[in-house]
Amino acid sequence: MATRTSSLRLATRRRVDWRRAEFVLTALAFLGFITVGIKIRTIYAGLPAHPLFIHVPVVLIPVSIMGAFAFIARPDWFDRYGILLCLCSIVAMSSIFLAMQAGVALLYALHLTGFRLVLIHEHEAAAHVLAVAFTLFTACLILTFSSYRISGGWPTGLQVADDILGSRAIYLFLRVSLVLLALLSAYMVYKVGDLGARAVWEGRLHPAA
Repeated sequence: MATRTSSLRLATRRRVDWRRAEFVLTALAFLGFITVGIKIRTIYAGLPAHPLFIHVPVVLIPVSIMGAFAFIARPDWFDRYGILLCLCSIVAMSSIFLAMQAGVALLYALHLTGFRLVLIHEHEAAAHVLAVAFTLFTACLILTFSSYRISGGWPTGLQVADDILGSRAIYLFLRVSLVLLALLSAYMVYKVGDLGARAVWEGRLHPAA
């Protein structure tokens, strides 16, 4: 009887619970790529969408990065705020794609030439690097969150995930990778913003005599 009870408990532990936060967050991250196909040039009354859309990543990317640093220093915060931070990062990632597509649509409408067009192309290239870097950051954040929980004794039941992410060495590797990707993303969001601001304002503001 005791053996049968132990077997039932083992089977229950190994059953995959697809409602677990790790799986839900991964699914939401993939759904976040839907904004890659959305191109909006203007919104209400012909107002350009790009200058408004960029406020979302400009706010949420630094919040996600600072949150990641805080969680690296205090891993126990993953228990209470890990899901919230991952959701914030997913929204930030999606907003990058949305802002980029709006920027492409706006560029075609402006017909820029000269040095402004060069700066815009540099701005666009930097935005692509940011999109890749922050997508990797978001993926690494979700994996780090998952590894923290699995290696801490809460397996998902999915054997492959539990075997890989349950390793303390993998958890350490993910934490280091998260820091590096956070630093790269922080630098790129600054560079993208700087190039965008220069393209708009350089040469237009003159100091008072």
